[in-house]
Amino acid sequence: MAAAWKNVRGRALRPIARRLGDAVLGERGLLANRFVSAKLLPLSGDRPFLLVGENRETDPDLPVPPPELWRRWGLTLDSYLNGGRADAERIVADVAATGVDPTSLERVLDFGCAEGRVLRFFPRGDDADLWGVDVNADRIAWCQQNLTPPFRFATTTTAPHLPFADETFDLVYAISVFTHISELADAWFLELLRIVRPGGHLYLTIHDEHTIELLLDEGADPGSTGELGDLVRAFDAETGVLSRNWAYFAVHADPGAQVFFRTSDLVQRWSLLAESRAVNPASIGYQTALIFRRGEGNPPRPRSPRFA
Repeated sequence: MAAAWKNVRGRALRPIARRLGDAVLGERGLLANRFVSAKLLPLSGDRPFLLVGENRETDPDLPVPPPELWRRWGLTLDSYLNGGRADAERIVADVAATGVDPTSLERVLDFGCAEGRVLRFFPRGDDADLWGVDVNADRIAWCQQNLTPPFRFATTTTAPHLPFADETFDLVYAISVFTHISELADAWFLELLRIVRPGGHLYLTIHDEHTIELLLDEGADPGSTGELGDLVRAFDAETGVLSRNWAYFAVHADPGAQVFFRTSDLVQRWSLLAESRAVNPASIGYQTALIFRRGEGNPPRPRSPRFA
């Protein structure tokens, strides 16, 4: 079983390993080291130079990324674009369902934007100020060369710090980001809350118990859950985690971690800091969407439980 688990682990991390090599991603590499913080996927990998080509794009429409950037999201360019458009529409619809006027979302941050798959389809008016950040420097470099304007981008790290002033955004959304934050999810939640204005919203997707049900559904197509379903099965066979009363568990180290939360536990904890507005299972694929609203003033101090 240990050999099977190691094989699944290797398949899950193979795309990053091909780019950065075992010295960076191997079992003793930097990205796999839990004691190393402020990680990023560097612009030139392990090559001893940096190079960003000049933007020669003349298409009046938004350029599309090259196949090496979009292939992880879809089998075709059309499926990639349709998926990004559908996710953007779902975010707006979910937030609107909590009583928010979509036209009020003028300052928006895509936290973990990759190459702008969702951000490119987010509604934008004349006064819109839309940002994207990511730890993958290659994707941010492509965005800066091809999608600026109308959007703006910055490379960040896995450390819970963002280069924005307090109360900057009306909405911060993070699609499939907290699914990869194992150790510092609370710190990142507080950092995102810091940069949202009072009355603004956070839209975050997570893996949870409902995700596991979908991944392990015996009636599902065996190939439909992909490597993540295989990963959960192998990890459960190795540890018996799904037979335990778990609050959350994580496989691998950030930023390659796969993280699963018990929704009720996570929402209860974060509701001490912001108002929980919605919990929508399978809102984005098999991920559950959580919507929080920041109250007036600074984020409140966590309240200590009262004992009789």
